[in-house]
Amino acid sequence: MTNQDLELWHKLQQAELVSGEMPPTQIINNPWYLRVLQGLTGWFAAWFLLGSVFAIFHDFLRQESIALVFGVMFIVGAYFFYRLKDSDFIGQFALAMSLTGQALCVFAWRDLLENSTMGWWLMFAMGVSLAWLMPSFIHRFLSASLAVWSLVVVCISWPIVWLMPASIVGAVTLIWLTESRWLIYSERVRPIAYALTLAALNMHSMTLLGPHELASLNNHYQVASGRFFIPLNEVLLAAIFVLMVAVLLQRYQVVFKSKRGVIALVAAVSVAALSQEAMGLAVAWSFILLGFANSNKVLLTIGASSFWLYLARYYYILDMTLLNKSYLLIATGLFLLLLRHIGHVLMEKQDA
Repeated sequence: MTNQDLELWHKLQQAELVSGEMPPTQIINNPWYLRVLQGLTGWFAAWFLLGSVFAIFHDFLRQESIALVFGVMFIVGAYFFYRLKDSDFIGQFALAMSLTGQALCVFAWRDLLENSTMGWWLMFAMGVSLAWLMPSFIHRFLSASLAVWSLVVVCISWPIVWLMPASIVGAVTLIWLTESRWLIYSERVRPIAYALTLAALNMHSMTLLGPHELASLNNHYQVASGRFFIPLNEVLLAAIFVLMVAVLLQRYQVVFKSKRGVIALVAAVSVAALSQEAMGLAVAWSFILLGFANSNKVLLTIGASSFWLYLARYYYILDMTLLNKSYLLIATGLFLLLLRHIGHVLMEKQDA
């Protein structure tokens, strides 16, 4: 606790923003290897405890109703463990308990999961509830991912499933653009936002397979036909990208009719048009710009990695010889360098 901290605390008290004594400001950072050891110890402790429970009650757990009761008990117990103390041992112990409880619930719903969508609706409800309630970043991320993919399975026989990538990307874009509004609830919203971001990329990658390829991977549910909806999904993704660029221009008070505004909008429309041929570019650039605008290195890394993966996919599926592909790469590089030079010249003229 330094004098500057005390002065800042007194100013906050005078402004009636805080009350009472100043809390400790010293942050204790344990070495990473100790945290890893504590986490592994938590998993081992959970395995021994759960192994003992299963060894004693293995005959009873074969019944669906009893398995469901034990599953709920494990999940509730994990919640209270999370509330005990903020430590790596408790956190990993509670995570192992919760995952075991969820596995028991899935076992109890196995008939519903195979014969109808009711089981997947239950999975979706469980994922949403745990993502909102469990005070753990990892747990909220996994639960939100479970909820999203359960919803996909529910909608897999409906044509709307082919529009879900655009819907999830739109939701993710809205969440990250309004980060300043939910920053106070960051511990709860941020892991959900990351889960939706990765789910959007995975779902869009699955749409690139097409309905026949997806049907061959799925044994229980018939995949809806999506010949018309797949191009519509790409158009919606392109529109979301252009709208996001417009919102960011307004945030930074850049007039649309100014040179910077015109260059940004023309570049956005160009990327949106290219994404109709090289599918996925609009999604990748959406995450790149969101990461750059929010100073989010994780989101920026996700966007940059997905951009190169989408570009590599498009490059290898081109029906051209390797020599012509090389010429195309050279021409594309020269064109991008020319655009960069033109942008610098226009920016220098505007600043002058």
